[in-house]
Amino acid sequence: MSTSPIAGDGSQKQPKKTGTRTSRPKVKTGCTNCKLRRIKCDEKRPSCSQCVKSKKACTGYPPPPRRRPFEEAIIAPRPTTETSLAPAKSPAQHLVPTIIQAKRPRLLQQPLPHPRTPPLTPTATDSSLTLHRPSFSLAFDPQESLYFQLFRERTASELSGFFDSSFWTRSVLQECHAEEAVRHSVVALGALYKTLEKMTESPPTSPGDHFDPTDNAKMHWEVAFRHYSDALTIMFSSAQETQSSQRSSLMATVLLACFDSFIGDHKQAIVQIQNGLRLLEKLREERRRAFLPKPEEPVEQDLIQMFTRLAIQAKSYDMAFHFPHPFVIRLTPQEGDAVSPSSEGGSPVSTNQTPIPERFESLIEGRLAWDALLEKIFRFTETMFQFTTSTSPMGILPISLKQYGMVFRNEIEAWSRAFDDILASRTAPGKSSQEKAAIAVLKMFQIMGQVLFLMTFSDSELQFDTFLPQFQAIVDLASEVVGDEERRAAARRCPDPRWCQHAAGHTDIFGGHEFTAPHIKPSFSADLGIVPPLFVVATKCRDPFIRRKAIQLLRSSSRREGMWDSELTARIGMWIAAIEEEGTGFGEPPSPYTGSSTTGRGSVGSPGSLSNESVGFSDDVPLGPGGNARWGNGGSRRESIPASVIGRAEKRTIPEDKRVMVRAVQFDLRERIATLQCGTRNLTPGMQDMKTRTTRIIW
Repeated sequence: MSTSPIAGDGSQKQPKKTGTRTSRPKVKTGCTNCKLRRIKCDEKRPSCSQCVKSKKACTGYPPPPRRRPFEEAIIAPRPTTETSLAPAKSPAQHLVPTIIQAKRPRLLQQPLPHPRTPPLTPTATDSSLTLHRPSFSLAFDPQESLYFQLFRERTASELSGFFDSSFWTRSVLQECHAEEAVRHSVVALGALYKTLEKMTESPPTSPGDHFDPTDNAKMHWEVAFRHYSDALTIMFSSAQETQSSQRSSLMATVLLACFDSFIGDHKQAIVQIQNGLRLLEKLREERRRAFLPKPEEPVEQDLIQMFTRLAIQAKSYDMAFHFPHPFVIRLTPQEGDAVSPSSEGGSPVSTNQTPIPERFESLIEGRLAWDALLEKIFRFTETMFQFTTSTSPMGILPISLKQYGMVFRNEIEAWSRAFDDILASRTAPGKSSQEKAAIAVLKMFQIMGQVLFLMTFSDSELQFDTFLPQFQAIVDLASEVVGDEERRAAARRCPDPRWCQHAAGHTDIFGGHEFTAPHIKPSFSADLGIVPPLFVVATKCRDPFIRRKAIQLLRSSSRREGMWDSELTARIGMWIAAIEEEGTGFGEPPSPYTGSSTTGRGSVGSPGSLSNESVGFSDDVPLGPGGNARWGNGGSRRESIPASVIGRAEKRTIPEDKRVMVRAVQFDLRERIATLQCGTRNLTPGMQDMKTRTTRIIW
């Protein structure tokens, strides 16, 4: 490289004039061959020009670089791709992304009264037959048609999560033929999935043989918000009050709530759910006033199921993060209208559910029975809290009321026995990957529900230690799900492992070990999965090994399940672990902070990374039966941890005076900012909490 004389050295020589070249950013993309040969690659598909000239087999392009080692892309990212096209003018102009803090329609910003009665969980699938109408020849323009096809072929199944759902794969597609609000909502979700797809393609901005300037993340993002706004406009401007139009509004509300959850606007998602519950109760009231001999549900069962699950999801979200009003879903009448608890301890609102059988005949039967039982439990605890005094600790029922809940403990155990055969069948030959995962996920939820319900009557965090076998079972089942998902993703994305670069140069949260599941792409589903149970383990399990495995599973892949985000929950678990394990000798847990600040009494700084010895990992073993995902440097089960390390950890149980619980979480998933607060479990309202700590994290 040529150099010029240094100013002030006394030299009278004029600098030699050389040709200058335009400064350009260093290009880091290109096929694998060109990168190894250190030559410029034109990135043509299927083979670049350099490989064609040298008669080499073009081995393809490496994956896009990650902004951080834990995921390939942020769920519902804010696209930054520049486009030369002007934003389309439409009623959604105020929603297109410039974007994320754009104003919502004023009507949706008003606080809503709590719905009086949520959906009652059905006991069986809808027996009515609906004539199937193929989803072809709809009134779409060419661009909208592509998004609809994407929804029909891929998005619908992904929204279903681990469980098959006729709502997404049949009912919604049928409704597109007649209802504009549903049609716009479907296009919006299809465009949103296309945005995520473009953000995770490899490489994300490489030109192909047929480069389309309109095929970029920002353009798909704008289309998504335009159709989202169109769907809202149609829903709230329609003057029709027919049962058909109201049913369509209910369906569109489910889709829009999923859209809001996808982009990380949990408050707006809760408002959507509240609106839908109010409309559903209105339809039910009309049927009751009609004095029908048998007042059946006003809409089909799969739509009732969706609202039941959305209500349960929003309720679980509030119980975990303690939202303020009006963003709280209530399942029972408010305090002036409550009835006294019955001696049988049944649900405060009769749901007319059939008893749990001795043995479930199918997975869907088990899922419906669990939804019904969980809804009854939520109704029961809501009613019981109305009879507690203002001096009761937050989220804890007096032990004197425990007798009313024992019937639910028996029902949870009965459900577990009825599910045993299905749980054992998940390893049978011929069982599909989706069904295996669904069985594991449903069992995880039953275990989590049992632990949290029994702990509702305890004011001591020490009581969680009695559930260590349950916490271990949750982690083992989640390992199966993630491991199998990683194995299938690796086989699909990197059929030849020799050319795989997904895990190259990336470390897990323990520091220095292989990234657990590098092939799993970011995902969104409308249904819950592994995130809530792992969050409970990460925040309530004080076994350092089980807790760290739960955190690593949460960070092994970027996933959003309804309103539950894997990265946020993992960072909350890391922060709680950092507080509780200070000075215990367990080894400092990984830091949840990235450019964060901490405030409050005794705030925690950024702890260091764990050493192999302090964590206790030994030989490299697979993460569950999936095959490819690994537990960092080993240790997917407790037996692989050296006995000496286990002995030291078990003798140093975290004392009760160091244990804390999450008291409030305020966050914005779109901006990736959260303010966390923890404190004492049995604190009486109004008393000073000496354990209060607050932190702000940015990721």
